[in-house]
This record gives sequence, structure tokens and C-alpha cells, in this order.
Amino acid sequence: MDKKQQINEYMNILAEGNYFNGSVLAANKGEVILNKGYGLSSYQYAIENASDTRFRIGSLTKSFTAAAVLLLHQQGRLNLSDKINDYINNFHSENGVTIHHLLCHSSGVADFTFSSEYWEKYMRLPSSLEQSVNWIKSRPLQFKSGTNMQYSNAGYLLLTALIENVSGLPYEQFLLENIFKPLQLKNTGIDHGRKIVKDLASGHSVWEEVINAEFVDMSIPQGAYGMYSTAEDLYKWTEALRNGVLLNKNMTLKMFTASHGGYGYGWFISGNSETARHSGDINGFTNELLMNFKEDLTIIVLSNVNITPADKICEDISKIILNKEVRMPERFSPVREPIPWRNLIGEYKSNELYSSVHWENNKLFVTMPKKYGALYKYEIKPFTLTDGKAIFKSEFVYEVFTFDLKGHFLEFVDVYGKTHILKKQTAQ
Repeated sequence: MDKKQQINEYMNILAEGNYFNGSVLAANKGEVILNKGYGLSSYQYAIENASDTRFRIGSLTKSFTAAAVLLLHQQGRLNLSDKINDYINNFHSENGVTIHHLLCHSSGVADFTFSSEYWEKYMRLPSSLEQSVNWIKSRPLQFKSGTNMQYSNAGYLLLTALIENVSGLPYEQFLLENIFKPLQLKNTGIDHGRKIVKDLASGHSVWEEVINAEFVDMSIPQGAYGMYSTAEDLYKWTEALRNGVLLNKNMTLKMFTASHGGYGYGWFISGNSETARHSGDINGFTNELLMNFKEDLTIIVLSNVNITPADKICEDISKIILNKEVRMPERFSPVREPIPWRNLIGEYKSNELYSSVHWENNKLFVTMPKKYGALYKYEIKPFTLTDGKAIFKSEFVYEVFTFDLKGHFLEFVDVYGKTHILKKQTAQ
């Protein structure tokens, strides 16, 4: 089986098992190996994903914002060492926060998206960029700028305001005139939430079944995590950056050179600047983009179900192309034997993981934390019943649960292939 066949088999198994809904593009040395949509763009209307489906891309937006700032520097309209207070009045002038600090997350700016207030209240309310900036200015820095790295969406909202103040154009208009149109990114833009975006996927989450994601008012994210795009447009974008179409050699080098915490400008950098990657998460969407400069490799994974491990899928496709060992998913059919469920229900814990197992409506469910500690409740189905053990696979994410039928322990192999042994604490 060649690489293309292996990647197609990998993705087909995930899609057939309902483990992936979204769009994937993989390219190596200028050849697009895979460019395909899988599953549903909308569960509510049963619309399928395609290669040109648009997705909210979350923090993949940051590479566009960083590039816009570098363009302004390239045009001589600002300097990366300038203090942000020169462009945004009354912003912690005594602490010396520079544009560079904001770009590489070393500013110390407090990030509202990590607060419980944001998730419980503020993300549902409209907010102008000026209101967001005033909120950020009212909070003290978390550390002295330049001394540490702490990922900050708020920092990239300040950069959004900076772009508008320096260019005299709305952020969206500046990107349209200087990036989208020149690079012919016709399916990329800013999602304000009120304007109709044709062919935009709906964002989903999971609680027992697929549900609509929690609402977020799209007036908030802007240059931090507010864009939409397609896998095809994002590939054009990476090729333009890789080949110096938009930025000159010096600015490209700055973008892809790691600073504090391995972050460049809009990208996480690793392997002596051999790879650049970023994830993108926003309510109902999870994405991963990887560029390997040494191997001339680009992988883009966009999903509209937020439990999906886009980073794992991206990594596995990369390994297949680079002839590295990959744990391939397997097809399975649930058994129809009666499930000895009474001994299985209860709470299970290890030093690092918690799981609660429930029996409801003739189905076995597990509740577990996933990315960012968010809890998901999803069905698990038996595919092997043997003496003393019951082995289950889950819905929506490729995991394996092995129960001791006496109800003493649970062996859990997570989507990354790591094995956890959880001991039962209480029966429900």
C-alpha cells in the first residue's frame, strides 16, 4: 500500500466510524496527496462536508494577524521594537510592552478567554474592539514583559487594534486588500457572526449525541481567533508564506524563528525551525495546521466537531508521508451479546484521569474530560466479550475501554495511544 492509499484508508476508517467530520488536505513536495471532506457539515440539515467547505479556524487566524503586522513593518509604517503604547494610548507604558512581545506571547497581557467569566457570560455578548481593548488595558500584566511566555488571545486583539490604527483601515479591509485579494484567498474572511457566510460548516459538540456548540458572539475574536477559511485556501496561504510571496526574506525569517516558549510570530516553532504548526479551537471547531519546511510537507485538518483530536490526525498523516510508524485505526462491529453493565457503572480514577460510567436507555455512556479539561459524555459500544473482560470502543473519538467484569478496574487507551489504569472508586 503506497502513502496515498494508506492516508486514504486511515481517513476512511475514521470517517466510517464517525470519528471524523471535517476536511483534510495533505501535500508533499508540491503534490497534493489528499484534499477531501468527510462527514457532515451540518447535522441539523444533513449537509456533507466537501473539500471547499468553510470552517471557523480559531487561532489559525493569528498567522494572518502576525503577517499583517510584518507587512506594516516591511512598509516602514512601524517597527517591531516599538512600544504598544505608541499606538494604543494609556497601555501600561511603564512596563515597556512592545509589538514583538505581543506577537510572541511574551507581553504578560492578561487573557480574558481563560477566565470563567468569559465562558459563563462574556462570550455570549457583543463587544466592539474598543471595548475589548479597554478591558485588556484595565487589567495588570501577569509578568514583566519579555521575561516569560504565556499564550494570550488578548495580545492578538491588541495587534488587531494596532493594525487598524496604523493602516487607517478596518482590520478586515486591510487583510482583504493586502492578503486575501493578492493571494486569491476567495474563501477566507472574518466571521462577524451576523453576515451570512456561504458554505460555512456548523460547529458541534458532544453530550450523549452530537449537539450544537455553545454560542459565541463573533464580534469578540477578530484578529485573535475570528476567521473562517477552507483547507484549500489555507494551503495557498502556507505556500505563499513558505515561498516568500507576501513577506520578504527578513520578515519571513522573523515569523518562523522561535522566541519565548517556542513561539515565533503566529506559529509554534520546533526542530531548529524545521516545523511550524498551530492549532485552532473555537466553539464547535478544532483544527491543526503543520508545515515541515525540511520535508516540504503541509498537513491541514479542519473539524466541525470539537471532541475531534485534530492534532493527532495531523501528526499521523505526517508520519505516514515520512514513512514513520503509525498506529492505524481499525474497523469493528459491536457485538450483540447482553452487556454485563451492572458491574461496570460507577466512577473510575487514576492519578491523572477521571471517568464516570453510566447505563441509560439501554446504552453505556462514559463521561470524561478532554482538551482544556472540558467534560464530554458519549456512548461506548462492546466489540469483544471474553472471560473476565469486556472491551468497548467509543463513539466520536477513537479510544478503547477494557473493563474487568467484576468491576474493579478500567484500562483505557486514549486517542494518542497512551494506556491508563483507572480503579473503581464507587458504584452508581
